[in-house]
This record gives sequence, C-alpha cells and structure tokens, in this order.
Amino acid sequence: MRAKSKKILLSFVGTNDAGKMKGGQDGAILTVFRERSFDDVHLLWNSSKNPEVDFKSIAEYVSEEITKRGLSGKVYQHEFHCNDVTNHNEIYPQLLSFCKSLEIGPEKKYTAAIASGTPAMQVCWILMAESGDFPIELIRSNEPRYGKPLVIPIKLGTGLPRILRLEEENKQLQKDKEELIPPLVINVKNGLANVNGVTLDLSPIEFCYYRYFAERKLISDEFERISGILVPAIFVENLLLYRKESFPDKEVSEKQKRELRDRGISSATFRSNVSKANNGIHNVLKNKSHAKFFEIAIEGKKNSKLYGLRLPKAKIIIKRK
Repeated sequence: MRAKSKKILLSFVGTNDAGKMKGGQDGAILTVFRERSFDDVHLLWNSSKNPEVDFKSIAEYVSEEITKRGLSGKVYQHEFHCNDVTNHNEIYPQLLSFCKSLEIGPEKKYTAAIASGTPAMQVCWILMAESGDFPIELIRSNEPRYGKPLVIPIKLGTGLPRILRLEEENKQLQKDKEELIPPLVINVKNGLANVNGVTLDLSPIEFCYYRYFAERKLISDEFERISGILVPAIFVENLLLYRKESFPDKEVSEKQKRELRDRGISSATFRSNVSKANNGIHNVLKNKSHAKFFEIAIEGKKNSKLYGLRLPKAKIIIKRK
C-alpha cells in the first residue's frame, strides 16, 4: 500500500507577516492556510539591518499562530544567513542547499509560498522550480481586500520576468534614496564630523570612535563583532592614533597608553561611548530617516553585537590635512 503523501510548506518570513503583532490582519503566510493545508511548515528568517524589524520574532509569531490554530502538525524555524537580501546570486545557492537538506521522495510534496520576502528571494524560488534543481510547487497568496483569489499557483515561465522587473525597480528606488543622503565629512585635523553643514555633537573620544567605524566602512561592508569582556586590541591602537592626530593637546601620556594597552577597553565602556555618540548624532540631525545612516548601527545578539555604519562608502569623505 502506497504511503500517504506528506504536504510541506516552505516560506521566507516577511514584514507583512507580522500581522496582529503590528495591529494588522494576517500576513501572506497565514493567508495561505485559508485555502490550503500542510502537514509540516518550514519558516526561513534572516537577521535584518533595520533595528525596527525583527524577523526572528515575526517567525516565532507566525509559528505560534499556526500551532495555536491547529493549521499544521509541525512548524520549524530556520535562520537564513544572507548578507544581501537583494542579491539572488547570493541567496540562490544557500536556498538550494537548504532545500536539498530536506528529505526528498515520492511521498513528500513541497510547496513554496513566495509572497513573503524580497523580490530577489521570489526570483530564487522561481529559478529553482523552473530549473528542476528541487521539486517544488509555487503559490502566491493575496490580501482579501484586492478581490483576487486568496491563493493562486504560479505558472512557470510567466512569473520570473515580472518579478525581475520589480527587483530592478526596487534597486533603482534604493539607489535614488541613497543619492538623497548628504555626505559625511570627517576632518581629522580639526576632530570634527559634519553632515550637510551640521557638525555632529561628538566629544573627542566619541569622535575617535566614530572615525574608527567610518575608516572601517571604507575598507569593508562587514560590521565589526564585539564580544567578550574587552574590545579588540586593534580598536585600542587606532583610538590612540586618532586621538594623537586630532587632539594632540589632549593626548594621553606614555604611562597612560601602556596602562590602556594592558587593561584594554571594556565592552561596557565601549557600549556606553557608542550610545553617547549616537545620542549626539540624533540630537543635531533633524531628518530622522537620514540619521539612521549616520549613527553607529548595532545588530546581533546580546552578548555578541555587530557595530558599523550603514552609510554607503561613496558618502564618506575623510579629510586628513
């Protein structure tokens, strides 16, 4: 006797899935269950660089709702590590690797709900289905207010061009948005940081912290991980160098330097100075959406935070003379 097929739903978690967490209606994933049923559900979430969006919490909310409402037997949550959620060249191999880690067989029927996630993520679902790299059906859910069927299948060969156009439109919108951001000018000699003619309210030590992350941004887009009791020794060395270059009259003595190198800088002191620097930045920059690009952004888990600037490299000018 042939075993009964097992229906399994896969989906990225998107901002619209927050639903009642944000006082709204059910998002794209929960809408699927109005017309479809599944035995298992796999939710993929990625860490966001936007501090206002927590995809892990949204995934937990959707998982709890599915379980509470008895919509599926088991719900699994998976962190999807991705640095650029707009780059399908990065997303696709990781997504395919994840799918192939699942059990494949005639008794397993996989379906991907592609309405949640970035356009690049939607592209990857379609590429996977069209290539046959992984056997999967594609569906899209629609909000009831639009008067369309709640759940529709995606016809292969027709969905990709439209989503690619949407992806290009989103990239252009992001580019246009970044063009409007004024440049950050750091004057090493004067120890000042300016944005659009406005001097950021930074103390000498805060300026040195800020310059460190501006210099780092020009070298790498990756944020710096600060964990443990002390910050990395390279941070201390750069701090001493920046203080000497910008504030020679306030430079620490050789004895103090030795003590600082020996003792290091505690993570608690580091976090406090970052917080003060960010407060000084937000106090003078009236455009709050722009201010988020200029602050020292903080991401990650409690005991292993990542720090860096979201500002595009092209917007950072460091005057050294």
